[in-house]
Amino acid sequence: MRNAFFPHMEWAKTHTRTPLPVELGFSGAPRPAGAAYKEHGSGHPELQRRIARKYGVSADRVYLAGGTSLANFVTIAAFCDPGEVVAVETPRYAPLAEIPRSLGAEVVDVPLRPGRALGPFPRAARLAVCSSPHNPTGKVFGDDDWRSLARFADRGGVVLVDEVYRDLQARPPKVAAARHDRFLTTGSFTKTYGLGALRLGWVLGAPDLLDRVRRVDNLVSVQVATPSILQLLKAWPRLPELRRRTLRPVRTNLAALRAAGLTFAEPDAGLTVLVEVGDGDRCAAALEKEGVGVARGSFFDAPAHVRVFLGADPRAFRRGVEALTRYLA
Repeated sequence: MRNAFFPHMEWAKTHTRTPLPVELGFSGAPRPAGAAYKEHGSGHPELQRRIARKYGVSADRVYLAGGTSLANFVTIAAFCDPGEVVAVETPRYAPLAEIPRSLGAEVVDVPLRPGRALGPFPRAARLAVCSSPHNPTGKVFGDDDWRSLARFADRGGVVLVDEVYRDLQARPPKVAAARHDRFLTTGSFTKTYGLGALRLGWVLGAPDLLDRVRRVDNLVSVQVATPSILQLLKAWPRLPELRRRTLRPVRTNLAALRAAGLTFAEPDAGLTVLVEVGDGDRCAAALEKEGVGVARGSFFDAPAHVRVFLGADPRAFRRGVEALTRYLA
């Protein structure tokens, strides 16, 4: 996929320098506000500038995409060909491994081990895929992890870091894309700000890497939706308030887990945590009968656990903890 090329769309997007109004009146649809139906070809300059300022990169290092899921897909596809080796963290958010597998790559596990640097990475790998804060444990990379990733990049590899939970940290560090020219960051306004319905995300990275991403994205997504962009720009001043709302239940819910004596690794950030239950599939099935939803750890390559969502209403969360405690007893 790294050589994917759609010459017609490449030409159309690179030759569109100003927004193009789309006249919908002839279709019989109500005439919309004009700004909501202008095409922006290769992105949206104002939104790209704001994202660049927020994450400490230049605007030419911001590529807009339809949410983190699509951003991850087109980025992995840009640097992954059939038969190649891709190194992926474990435990992990399943699509980070299933995307390269679906493209014919061989996925090699790179274990996350508390207190030890991420790695080692297989010598044959040219792409490494990981997340920080980590999904599902909420752990964040330390200096040793970043150094290990940098060594992988220095020998010619590309590193993709899904940082969709980054803004939930009290003092967010530099994004991966600001640390090394072979690092790429994906993210969106979904997890932290609750704006998932807009389907707006991004890839941050060096322009030569983003050029590969754009060529693949041209095959599957012409552009992000302008109405979504306008809604996001309108919501931009409220982002701090939306973040506070998302974080409000987390401390209370973590305290409920501790008070119940459940076994779990304390998260550094994010909205998820792995709770040890012995058999995650069996536990999830039993809790579902009581109306309690937890994600099976097998979805994350952690079959002895269930993943618990910390952003739930504390009253509902407490009932879930009680059901989980009864099950374990």
